Amino acid sequence: MQALLRWRRAFADRSLRGKPHGVTLVAIARNEGRHLVEWLAHHLAVGFDRIVLYDNESTDDTRSLFKALSPRDLRLRRVPWPTPPDASAQILAYAHALTDLATPWVMYLDPNEFVVPLGHASMADLIATLPDAVASLHVNRRRFGASRREGSADALVTRAFTRSAPYAAEAHYQFRTLARADRIAAIRSQDVLCRHGRRILSDGLIFTDTSETSADRVTFDSVQINHYPNRLLDDASARSPEHEGTENHAIRAFDTAFEAEYRRLCAILGWEPALSG
Repeated sequence: MQALLRWRRAFADRSLRGKPHGVTLVAIARNEGRHLVEWLAHHLAVGFDRIVLYDNESTDDTRSLFKALSPRDLRLRRVPWPTPPDASAQILAYAHALTDLATPWVMYLDPNEFVVPLGHASMADLIATLPDAVASLHVNRRRFGASRREGSADALVTRAFTRSAPYAAEAHYQFRTLARADRIAAIRSQDVLCRHGRRILSDGLIFTDTSETSADRVTFDSVQINHYPNRLLDDASARSPEHEGTENHAIRAFDTAFEAEYRRLCAILGWEPALSG
């Protein structure tokens, strides 16, 4: 059975290698199973060709989720990933992903971050707009807060948290990275350095780093990353002023595609979909 699954995955990867706008989503997680199905469904809906999750010693149901889902959806992969003694598990995982990548593009996110390619039908359509001179696109994060919300811990975070921090909030200067894999020379925390080519924000312009994960400006043109608390709605720290959202900025792009993917994954797991906020 495992041999057959490996063959099916290898065949699927070979057929994907010729796709010029193919993209893999890579993340590392520990005990993020509570909202993982929502996160997977969203990123399948926006068009990621592969989602590779490096499981950093989770003790929740992450492994069982992928054991059920992966054979039924070859786009989903889980890689067990122990913490090394003297190195960053995250950076090593990101580098390892490049050794077996089936797509020419790769994006690094956390499991509480949801990329939304606004104005594009899919990630492939977004990538198609990037000229060859662009090596990496860096996408600002829009932080959503608890929005004075009380409710079930099982609610979808994308439905429960609908208010974001003000546009120029300090947290919005942070970015995540979409890059051409064959140009990556070095991995940083949520970022890469490429051998050649331009580093741009979503406004199409070159930017200056103020840190390894922060830019000199905020722009949500054409694509943004929604960053959610991803914690219990009744957790006091999720409702602190620091994390409270003030601007009504719910994003409903890709709702129909998301619901279809979410229902499909829930059906595989034998779950009742929790589509309310």
